[in-house]
Amino acid sequence: MTQETRSSETTLIVARHGNTFEKGDVILRVGARTDLPLTSEGRAQGRRLGEKLTELGLRPTAFYSAPLRRTLETTSEIASAQGVNAEPIVEDFLTELDYGVDDGQPEEEVARRLGAVELAVCETPPTPTRAGEPLDVVDLSPEAIEAAGLAALKRWDAEKRLPLGWFFLRERVARLGDDWREFASRIVGRRLGETVVATTSNGIARFATAILPPGAPIPEKLKLATGAFGVFVWNGETWRLDAWNVR
Repeated sequence: MTQETRSSETTLIVARHGNTFEKGDVILRVGARTDLPLTSEGRAQGRRLGEKLTELGLRPTAFYSAPLRRTLETTSEIASAQGVNAEPIVEDFLTELDYGVDDGQPEEEVARRLGAVELAVCETPPTPTRAGEPLDVVDLSPEAIEAAGLAALKRWDAEKRLPLGWFFLRERVARLGDDWREFASRIVGRRLGETVVATTSNGIARFATAILPPGAPIPEKLKLATGAFGVFVWNGETWRLDAWNVR
C-alpha cells in the first residue's frame, strides 16, 4: 500500500468496528439484533484507525456506516481522529447478519447448538461390517458436539461457508457480493478520485472482496480483527486490494 493515494484513484476503506466487550466479559454472538455500544477500548481502536489512515496519507471525504451503535460510534471516532466533523452516512447493507436464536447468545452455547445440527445432518446409519469389526458410530459426546460447532464457525470465518444451523441466512449471504459491487459502483460514480470509509461488522466485511475482478488474489484469512481495516483501490478500470486486516 502506498503512502499517498493519487487523485485519479478512488479508495474504499472497509473497516470493522471496535471492541464491544471488556476483558472478562462473556463473549456473545453479536449480530444485527444485538446492538451493543463500544467499550472505552473500542472507541480508542476507532481513533487509532483514523490516525493510521492519516499516517498512510488516506483522508476520507465520506464516512459510511451500518446503523448499529458499534459501527456508528467507530465511524465517528475515525472521523474525529482525522479532524473531521462528519455525520456518518447510514448504509443498511453494512448491517451485520441476524443470527436468529444465536444472536446475543454466548459463543460457547452457539458452538454447541451449531455442532448438534452439524452432527445430526451429517449422521448416517451404521454400515454393516464383517463380524468382529465395530460399526461406524457418530460421536455425540458434549465435547464432540462443541468441537463440530467450533469447526463450523472456523469454516465460516475462513471460507464464508455457512454453518448448517444458519440455513436461514443463505439468501442474505448470497446477496452480499452483489450488495458490495453495487455499493462500490456507486462510490466510483459519485466520489471518483476520493477516499471513503465503510464501517461494518466481520460478517459483512469478509464479502467485500467480491468487488475484485475474477482471479484476483484474496487474503487467506478473510476475518477482520476489531478496529482493523482493508484498502481497496479503483484504478479507473478495476478494483485491487492493497491491504487487509491492518490494525
